[in-house]
Amino acid sequence: MPDSLIGPDQDFALWAVLLGLAAFGFWCERYPWGRKYSGVMIMMTLGIILSNLKVIPTASPVYELVWEYLVPLAIALLLLQANLRRILRESGPVLIGFLIGSATVVAGTFAAVSLLDLGDAEAELAGVFSATYIGGSLNFAAVAEVTGFRDSSILTASVAADNIATNLHFLFIIMLPGITWLAKHFPPTRSESASSASGGIVDRIHHIRDLGLPGLLTALAVAFLLTAAGNLLAESAGYPQYAILVITLLSIAVGTFFPGQVARMSGHFEAGNVLIFIFLASIAATADIWQLIGLAPILFVFATIIILVHLVVLFALGLVFRFELGELIMASAVCIGGSASAPAIASAKGWRDLLIPGILAGSLGNAIGSFIGVSIAEWLG
Repeated sequence: MPDSLIGPDQDFALWAVLLGLAAFGFWCERYPWGRKYSGVMIMMTLGIILSNLKVIPTASPVYELVWEYLVPLAIALLLLQANLRRILRESGPVLIGFLIGSATVVAGTFAAVSLLDLGDAEAELAGVFSATYIGGSLNFAAVAEVTGFRDSSILTASVAADNIATNLHFLFIIMLPGITWLAKHFPPTRSESASSASGGIVDRIHHIRDLGLPGLLTALAVAFLLTAAGNLLAESAGYPQYAILVITLLSIAVGTFFPGQVARMSGHFEAGNVLIFIFLASIAATADIWQLIGLAPILFVFATIIILVHLVVLFALGLVFRFELGELIMASAVCIGGSASAPAIASAKGWRDLLIPGILAGSLGNAIGSFIGVSIAEWLG
């Protein structure tokens, strides 16, 4: 008799659960309460409950398939929009703030490592946290794959701690313009209604407008081709563990040098997000709730130290170099929360002019965060 209601070898039933969890996560974010508490966090909480109530197994070949196939495909699909030439051309001061913010994340990671004892997984944790704070969950998945970091309980606790710290960071920075004594030290931020512009970007996460099936199938074919090429090149070079990084480079190259062809594709951004949600659901399914409770607090402290160093140094340098407060807030938002934070900030504060620069800077974070995270993990390892 299996240890769970759905056995580890019941592939179709498990895929149904993972897809259902991903759909639930997206559904939650249609509502203010879901966006407030994070659809990802709510989805993962449900996944943890299902696995610990023995509805689904904590280990299965299905979860391994997610790592092996869905993670590299998600990276290829999402990075097709990373046009480096456009990023450098259009993101302006927000890009500079983002690069400074990325450097402060690295500094914060080393500070946190020096202050806390994270045990044998220290190098991997430093890698995934620094990567996710320079681009988001896409980089978290990539660094975990490259470093072979698949300890289910620590991974789940890391995602939980990251989500809580990221949400608190977002609430803090969105309040900063209301702090008069702070705001008066910075040049005034451009103010313009962003509701209509940002709404379209937010909707992209949940809806595919003007979907063309040939364009979607082309995007999937390109993602499979990039993944195959990345694996082949990495194996040929004798470094198969770095296949994810090669896929990242190839995807960025396509997005940069063939933007017209990418524009004729459709649904690659949304499809990539779906795969990332399935990946996060599979991580939740492997968690032991008691280990999670034991590990999450120290990882939350670890994440908090990184974010505090990031905020203090970024805003201090921004004050010295006379950045607008809005530019710094947008740069910090897309550093810690990824490009999806840009429309939320732009909409909430009415900073329409900062919307596209924020999204572009976040795309650069997707492009470089994995390399930085892997470098830190290798250095500390």
